[in-house]
Amino acid sequence: MKTASRMVAIVVSGLALISSAGAANAAEGQPTAPASPAHAQHAAKPNAVRPNIYGGNCGEPDQSCTSLSNGTLYLSVTPDANTWGNWDINDWYTKTGGGQISADFQYNSGSGIQNDEGTFTENKGQTKYYTWYNTGLPGCPQVVGILAVVDQGNFQTPPIYMC
Repeated sequence: MKTASRMVAIVVSGLALISSAGAANAAEGQPTAPASPAHAQHAAKPNAVRPNIYGGNCGEPDQSCTSLSNGTLYLSVTPDANTWGNWDINDWYTKTGGGQISADFQYNSGSGIQNDEGTFTENKGQTKYYTWYNTGLPGCPQVVGILAVVDQGNFQTPPIYMC
């Protein structure tokens, strides 16, 4: 079963205030912008092989980001903590300027666009998150994170390659 939750982090005077709505298994740490939400890694299993993850351009092979005029959009793909072979896909946007936006997080792994649970609003100085937990990915996909902004269009990260 796929579960998801929206993480909201607001950084005020250097302190990260975290709130969440949705699934009970939100995040396993306190994410702060611009780092990815913390995730447990799987222990190695005999005769099991994880695909190589590469292509990330944000300092880690499992993270990709793109700088926009009023912030930065991030994507990370990490092993799911509960199901071997599945992944947690994390989109987040740190808004550093401009007016309020209404947007949705999405990702595309070559099997069509997957949507979050609905439109959110974001203001300058905020970071909004969305995680798709326990996600099966087809074959060796290229995964891109998407921020679909109402009345402005879609913005996406460079791909993360899963093989």
